[in-house]
Amino acid sequence: RINTPYTVHSHPKSVVKMTATTPLPSSLKLEYFDIQGPAEKIRLALSIGKVPFEDRRIKFDEWQQLKATMPFGKVPVLTIDGEDTRVTQSDALLRYAGRLANANGVELYPQGGMAQLRTDEMVSFVDEMANSWAPRLYVGMSPKNFGYPEDDSWKGSEEHKKATELARTRWINDDFPVYLGHIKKQLAKNGGKFLCGNQVTIADCYLVPMLNRLASGGIDYVEKECVVKHGGDEITAYVDRFMGIEEVKKWYAPKDV
Repeated sequence: RINTPYTVHSHPKSVVKMTATTPLPSSLKLEYFDIQGPAEKIRLALSIGKVPFEDRRIKFDEWQQLKATMPFGKVPVLTIDGEDTRVTQSDALLRYAGRLANANGVELYPQGGMAQLRTDEMVSFVDEMANSWAPRLYVGMSPKNFGYPEDDSWKGSEEHKKATELARTRWINDDFPVYLGHIKKQLAKNGGKFLCGNQVTIADCYLVPMLNRLASGGIDYVEKECVVKHGGDEITAYVDRFMGIEEVKKWYAPKDV
């Protein structure tokens, strides 16, 4: 029949309440390039959650050979309990890492109710910010993907450099302060410590590496002081607070080669 109304049946709360926990796997292997990128939030969530994992860094000259073996031809990829279970998509892996942290006694990703909704909200907010910035970053790397000349000789030309500079500086000066303003309001609303309250969550694991990358001085036409300039003391203190977490300090400490 056409236009048949769909009836939603109610159930006792005991039936619909979600109480399942995520079991800790016997082994985890996270694969990505030897840069931070979208894998860093997952690395941090697992590290803060004290969940052991193998951090495999793919060399760029290996990628073309490996690409066809990866789910959807993408990385990061997480291998769970052996080669038969391989999962990609960084936001899905971030949430999974958060649930593993929970199972390990470190609540990084609240489950159920308003706490989970607020955490998911902030993960999506950081996603929006990252997606807004991404074209400005990648226009410097692959200009033909953004409507510029297909001729490879145009890449690196003065026209290309000017287009990249304009795209990046406009975002940093116009869009970035708006996002930071929302973050400051969120911090103030939740007591000033982390995005979702007094405890660190997966949303912070996502945001802080992005802020640190923008302030690294390693992106052309993005000044190293951009976070301090547009975010002020509140954002600086927030980043310092996250970077001061013991497991984060251990993660970024020099490692034996």
